[in-house]
Amino acid sequence: LKPRQRPRSCPLFASVRGMASSSTAAVGTAGIDLSVEQSTLNKVLVESGERAKLKEYIMSTLSECGWREELKRHCVEVIQKRGVERVTMEEITSDIAPVARATVPDELKTELLNRLRLFADAQGLEPSVNSRDVQERR
Repeated sequence: LKPRQRPRSCPLFASVRGMASSSTAAVGTAGIDLSVEQSTLNKVLVESGERAKLKEYIMSTLSECGWREELKRHCVEVIQKRGVERVTMEEITSDIAPVARATVPDELKTELLNRLRLFADAQGLEPSVNSRDVQERR
């Protein structure tokens, strides 16, 4: 059996573990807490069912592009390297999480951000003056 190479880019990105969520509050340059915007967006996403749709999209996309299989292989390598009797779930998680985040295709991240922006616009949610999105558009 030949080892399967993880594609650099997934072909289905002509037109983005899990949906990223941050428990840390982002603070704008004027000291305005942007976590309120994040929680408002998350609330509307959950209430509308859009969060579940985005999560399903992410999971299927990651599966289709081979990300999940590559991550499974990495887990097996970590366990084999340390020994199944000597490795803890915390150690596996601490080794895998950074790799998992770093290997999510950039196309997926970009598409997810675009979908979130479109959703927020459609819901009438506007970023604050200090948000990164508004500053990038200036």
